[in-house]
Amino acid sequence: MSSATAQLWLIGCLLIVNQCCTSGYQEEGRHPCAFIDTVNITGSYRMDGSLNNSYVHNWTVIPKEFVTDYDFVIENGIRVPTERHLRACICKQRPCVRFCCPNGQLYDLQDHKCVPHSAEHPQPPGHSHMTVGLRNGTQLQMEIASRFSVHVETPCDNMRAVIKDGDYFNWTLYEDGSIIHREHLFTKHYCYTLVLLGNRTWSWQPLACAPEKIHFVLGVREWTYAICLLICIISMFIVLIVHLACSQMRNSFYGVAVKAYTTCVIIGYALLAHLTLHNPANLSTAGCRIIPSFALLFLVLSFYILSFISFKLYLSFHGVVLTKLMFWMILGPIVLIAIGWSFFVGFSYHGAKLVFGGDTCWFDPRTWTVMIYFFAPIFIACAISSFFYILTLIKIDDEHDHDSEKSFESLEKNRLSSFWKFFTYTALTYLVCVCSFAFNYWRKEKSHLNYAVCFCTAFHGFAALYALIGKNQQIQLFLLRINENNDEDTCENSVPMTIY
Repeated sequence: MSSATAQLWLIGCLLIVNQCCTSGYQEEGRHPCAFIDTVNITGSYRMDGSLNNSYVHNWTVIPKEFVTDYDFVIENGIRVPTERHLRACICKQRPCVRFCCPNGQLYDLQDHKCVPHSAEHPQPPGHSHMTVGLRNGTQLQMEIASRFSVHVETPCDNMRAVIKDGDYFNWTLYEDGSIIHREHLFTKHYCYTLVLLGNRTWSWQPLACAPEKIHFVLGVREWTYAICLLICIISMFIVLIVHLACSQMRNSFYGVAVKAYTTCVIIGYALLAHLTLHNPANLSTAGCRIIPSFALLFLVLSFYILSFISFKLYLSFHGVVLTKLMFWMILGPIVLIAIGWSFFVGFSYHGAKLVFGGDTCWFDPRTWTVMIYFFAPIFIACAISSFFYILTLIKIDDEHDHDSEKSFESLEKNRLSSFWKFFTYTALTYLVCVCSFAFNYWRKEKSHLNYAVCFCTAFHGFAALYALIGKNQQIQLFLLRINENNDEDTCENSVPMTIY
């Protein structure tokens, strides 16, 4: 094939590719090509008039239909918002070839970075020439810069070699920019690096983006967390049963709110335990989104119920009595907001991925999604509770001259004291969770601080037993009456020892 014929054939192929891409424009939206095929041309020369407003980038003329503005970049497969800038589909105008490292450096597959070649090995070849396959089946050693648009970058942070049984494949770079091995097309998200075969032979090998997956591990840490969740569930269940049995607490708005709180914590922690002990790969796509959404719903709702209790105690010290209608008119919107928030998070994206439904079926620990969607609403609920607690303390301090001893022993004061003991322990538990996440995120791996989260979770349940039962006078009087009744029944059914 003559050079003129080859050029005409190549131009024809490019026109066909251009026509196919133009027909698929509606699917790609307002961006005429994939992000990997673009290059930032902000500041490039624009040729007005005769060339129909084309751009010139690195001595390549780019038609205006291949240029558009972007307000994002793709990093490790995640869409990251950025300032608006111009990008051109350079790979549509000229075939692209990508190298991982600058000339004279190699990509280290273990450390995932470019390193200088070792002096012990032979001098590696440069980027200037590579063997390129032609469509007629022949292979020629060509100058890369004359035929391709050359890019030196790694499309992802972690690259991997494609091998089988410890051997590399013989991938062939073709003149249209495609990389093929036995009719298998290599991915666009690649970069070339030199690999030493044996001790003397260098080979150009394309590296593919390695997906950063969190492998499921069911070890000591996971079992410890699940057991601590179970301990807290049992403790909350005891609190729920006692409040159901105590008629004075069962019929009060405070008791209803406490029962609603314990129910939310029981369900939320049970769902977290299920996610901890089950491999996300064994869960369906729907289950991997629905289960964490409901766990988020009940846990966030539990904190806003605590805020409602704080507000209810504040009203009690101002002499305001809630009716059933007022009670449900306040609690109802709280429940609706929590439901709306959980559904919003369940259908939200972080970058190009759903918040739920990934490697863990929970928040990705490699991102800040847990801080935004989970801990941030909890922080707001804690701030609301603290606000009403401070107002309540100010109100109590203003009335300290009026029968202070009787006020100290009052029912509402006892409820306030026991509730805020429990709230403080709960806030401390979640503060440890936030610190653990921040430390793990900083280290990029799990640490032994995760065990502190486990034990604080169990402590959360013990705090409920201590504060909501042990420090609540109504509950203690109820349990005392039960104990006295049991003692009386025992005396009536017993026989004096003297008859023996």
